[in-house]
Parts: sequence; C-alpha cells; structure tokens
Amino acid sequence: MKKIILSMILCAVAFVAKAQIESVDFKSNFRSDFGVGAGITVDLGNDFEFSPSANLYFWDCGTHIDFEADFHYNIDLGKNFTLYPIAGGVLCYANLRDDHVCAHHPHHHPHDDKYYDGKANLGVNIGCGLKYDFSKKCAGFMDVKYQWINEDDHAYDDTFFSLGVKIAI
Repeated sequence: MKKIILSMILCAVAFVAKAQIESVDFKSNFRSDFGVGAGITVDLGNDFEFSPSANLYFWDCGTHIDFEADFHYNIDLGKNFTLYPIAGGVLCYANLRDDHVCAHHPHHHPHDDKYYDGKANLGVNIGCGLKYDFSKKCAGFMDVKYQWINEDDHAYDDTFFSLGVKIAI
C-alpha cells in the first residue's frame, strides 16, 4: 500500500513540475456537515488540470481533514462557462476529542470513538464541476462530488457540493 501511495505522489509531482500553477482556490463544502477548503489549480495542458486541495470540517467532537488530488478535463461551453468532469483521490483524517460521542461517524459503530480517531483513510472522488469566468483573473465554480472512502473492514460514501472562487496568479 505504501508503494502505491508513493507512486501516486511521484506521478503528481512529475505533473506539477512540468505544469504551471494557474490559480489559488477557496471553497465552502456542503455535505452532512460544513467545511472550508483551499487549494491550487495547475494547468497540465490539452485542457487537463490538476487540483489538489485541503478541506477542514469542524465537528463538535473534533476535526476532520480531507486532502484531495483531483484531475479535471475542461470542456468549453462558451459565454465564459466551462464544464469539467472530476476524478481523483482523497486522504481523510479525523482527530476526535476525548469523552465525546461523535454523530459524524461514517462507520457502523457510532459510539466507538477510538475506532475512527487518528486514522488516515484513502478514497476516491468522482463528479462534475462548472466554472464561470468573471474576468481573466477571477472565476467562480461549483462542484458536485461522490466520495467513497475505504476504512479497514468496510467503506463509507458521501455526496457533497462545493462553491468557491478561483483567483489567477
């Protein structure tokens, strides 16, 4: 498993080394909870983009962090609109406070706090996004993603919606 993760990281670094950072992205994520995120968009050429981001979710029982690495293929719709399918990976991590029962547990044992605490889990993102260019330096975007996470002996999934802004650099 470590070799697969290392290979994915090396591939991402190779793509980024060849490409240029296009924008800095800020977003709000809406799913069964609320989160905020920041990332960058890297132009890979031929209408492909790489979009890594970090998302933080504030839970009453602790925090949850997602590190995403998504790839987009841009389809120009005209009138400043761009549609893009999304495919990528995600690394999820949760840090729960002691003596708290967490309602945000995605697994089948909602009262077993130590089961989810401090574990990093891998998953995939698939979805679709729409971008509108307000100007050459600023664009708004919205994404809808289905996220599937593998967690030890079972998996969980969630669909979420993101709204954000891209600022060209």
